[in-house]
Amino acid sequence: MEIRHLRYFVTVAETLNFGRAARLLRMSQPPLSKRIADLEAELGQRLFDRTNRHVALSEAGRALLPHARHAVEAFDAALRSSRAVAPAQAARMRIGFPPDTSPPVLLDLRRQLIAASIDVDIGEATTAEQHALLVSGELDMGVLRHPYDSTGLLSSPSLRQTLGVVLPQGHPLATRDALRLRDLQQSTLVIFPRSIAPGLHDELLDTCRHGGYAPRRIVNGVRMTAALLVAESAVTFSTERGYRVPMGSALDLVWKPLAGEPLHWWTSVVWRRVDDSSTKRMAASLILQALQAHDHWQPMARPARRRARRTQTLA
Repeated sequence: MEIRHLRYFVTVAETLNFGRAARLLRMSQPPLSKRIADLEAELGQRLFDRTNRHVALSEAGRALLPHARHAVEAFDAALRSSRAVAPAQAARMRIGFPPDTSPPVLLDLRRQLIAASIDVDIGEATTAEQHALLVSGELDMGVLRHPYDSTGLLSSPSLRQTLGVVLPQGHPLATRDALRLRDLQQSTLVIFPRSIAPGLHDELLDTCRHGGYAPRRIVNGVRMTAALLVAESAVTFSTERGYRVPMGSALDLVWKPLAGEPLHWWTSVVWRRVDDSSTKRMAASLILQALQAHDHWQPMARPARRRARRTQTLA
């Protein structure tokens, strides 16, 4: 159990509305519901009585609420107090990275931050999870995939990776040198669950539709992506380098570029506006350098037309 679980519980308990609570926490509803379910499983108690139209605290939930509220308030007070004291030792920074970050990035960053007298805690989290932790103050910096809700946040310049198509060697399109999005129309798409990065998920599908690919069937996958591609004779999107590392080559997968390069990952280092400092800006610069050196991200300004799109709040 972490303090964020209690924070989520208190917000839902005070609003008695998962949708409203998710908006207050600046996250989407499915991850919030899962965190509450995780808390209930750990406690062995149902905290809310839920129907499609009504949410109410259970008896266990009513008993927990004052203690959870006190714990959250005490944690926030302790955090404010510790930040008010001039540091006598090395600064401490909590940084989140997406699951596909390579070990050399993390090792390089840790070495450089320690050399700069910064004690760093590195954690793995999706874009949605990092966003929620940044907003709640439980994370100092995160590496987020665009687009995301930037309210109250500052970000570094963006980096870009170009995506192509990964598909089994037995797929009818596997013999072509390059593909267009509309060529994929008959193919099932394997894509990460929307809860991982809602804005990115929606933007990818929107770009596909505009390019003539409206998948008739979509299957969610992360660690099982390679097996799903073969089992479904499906396609997915990845960088040329990235598909080999997490998926491996044992299942005879191939990567094909997309004509016109319509699909990209965009990423930035993000931190809270109220916590802006020269230390965070220095750390952001080091993170960008490590991502470029080891994971082949390229500095590239995100086009204004994409950046201006409204995104749904993340979790």
